Amino acid sequence: MTTAERRRNERNGAAIIRALGKSPAAEYRARQLQVDDTSIPIATPYLLPDLGVDSADDELARGVFDAIAVRLRFSDGAIFAEHEPTDLVARIVFDMLEQLRCESLIPDSLEGTRQNVDRAFRTWCQREKLSSTAIGMLIFTVMQMVRARLIAPIHDELIEDQIESTRALISPIIGVALKGLRGHREDQVAFAVPALSLAEAISDMASESSADHVVEPTQVVAALFVPPEWGDDDPAEGDLSLSGVPGASSVADGEDLDSVGGYRVYTTAQDVVVQGRDLYRTEQLRELRVALDEQIAAQSVSAFTLARRLQQIFVGRSEDGWRSGLEDGFLDPARLGQAVANPGGRNIFRQQRYRTVAPAVVSFLIDNSGSMKRQRHQSVTVLVDTLARALDLAGATSEILGFTTNAWNGGEALREWRRDGEPTAPGRLAERSHIIYKDADTAWKRARYSVAAMMKTQHFREGIDGEAIVWAYERLLLRPEPYKVLIVFSDGAPMEAATINANGEAFLESHLRNVAHRIERQGHVHLGAATIDQSVDMVFARSVQMELSGTLSLGEYALIERLLTGTRT
Repeated sequence: MTTAERRRNERNGAAIIRALGKSPAAEYRARQLQVDDTSIPIATPYLLPDLGVDSADDELARGVFDAIAVRLRFSDGAIFAEHEPTDLVARIVFDMLEQLRCESLIPDSLEGTRQNVDRAFRTWCQREKLSSTAIGMLIFTVMQMVRARLIAPIHDELIEDQIESTRALISPIIGVALKGLRGHREDQVAFAVPALSLAEAISDMASESSADHVVEPTQVVAALFVPPEWGDDDPAEGDLSLSGVPGASSVADGEDLDSVGGYRVYTTAQDVVVQGRDLYRTEQLRELRVALDEQIAAQSVSAFTLARRLQQIFVGRSEDGWRSGLEDGFLDPARLGQAVANPGGRNIFRQQRYRTVAPAVVSFLIDNSGSMKRQRHQSVTVLVDTLARALDLAGATSEILGFTTNAWNGGEALREWRRDGEPTAPGRLAERSHIIYKDADTAWKRARYSVAAMMKTQHFREGIDGEAIVWAYERLLLRPEPYKVLIVFSDGAPMEAATINANGEAFLESHLRNVAHRIERQGHVHLGAATIDQSVDMVFARSVQMELSGTLSLGEYALIERLLTGTRT
């Protein structure tokens, strides 16, 4: 499935969740549910991305989104948080039981919704992989038993054979709690008592499994649609907030953006920050600059035209002393003696003198991943180079940064993880590379050759967008200019193969979304995104979509001006 198709599914799913779930503030983006900008982890196994947002089957996706909406509609987050256990496996089971309770409350008037949810569950049962582990088999069996009691049995001989032995083993242990569930379906507080007892019993059984069959709980987390911070058995040490909404997680305002949402990095030993001018030999940079200047000359927009337009956005006035000896204005204290000696004199006034300034800094952060290698990278270079020159002419400050990796598929970071025995949920596995093509203290003219390094793609590999935005953001915070703007140029979602394979597809996208939302809420830096081909309006509050397939015109620059104009307060 393409990124565009996934975004379409997310938008459709969000609309379903808001309407059916009676939750106007709900959003679904980057494979995560949010309510009032707070992420809500989903631990019920059959509500996985590949059945919902990543599914090409619209009816199947509708069933997943219907189930999520039903959870929001019938579950009180505060009550859920009050009773939720702290043990990892118990939390997963408890969350799953609450989901099944809500589904059992679907009224007859929503028969279509009930059928959609049932279809999603049955499809997942045909594809599930949990039963390959001891803990997973426990969870799968409990799910079948509870659903049969609260809703209806699935009547599938293969599943019956699969769970028969485990069901016989656990029935005497959870039987009392299981019986207590159905009678309290409509009372969430009363339901929580047997549900908690059942969840804790399953957790105890999981911990008592023999060493030959035990699977680390974090491996179960990796198999489910829950955020990385659920891998910490102690929620006090993680990023999980137990208030407001079911399993909702939020991050304290003071938390480091690098770790927002439970993001983690396995090693930083190979991370580098390099100058654009150091990427290639001087002779190559000169050739690249000539090629860049030729493309700039071929476009229909000049830097001087842009500078005049940008002045209207950024330019302000600053006091710059006084103009004295004037016939009107403020009485000049230095000419009081003259006024006494010559009462008829008129040149005894002064007026404030101002100088034109542009108290703004704009940082351009460029995705240098392999997918940008096609002709688009040259168009982005022309665009950004022209904007940086125009900002210099307008009296504003600019910075041009890039981000990529030093190797494909993890490189030395991945090899280190493998040497360490491949611990679960390792976090980012890559040799991160951040590039400074032009810093804010360097004039465009002095950075021309460094910027030209973007015309060559030998250093373009993979992209870790969230960390790059944090880096650019923190650089801007150190600047003295009162207006700070960060514009990200990319072609879609972050992609780093080793990290995604070890942590799941949502890991990098989730961090990107959490970082973007946190920066937007803080308001210190005005964030915008210009994307090539793909829309990121579900990640960034302010974004524009561009097609850079030919000669640049004023229209492409006007899109960037919309980001600049819209962010100024």
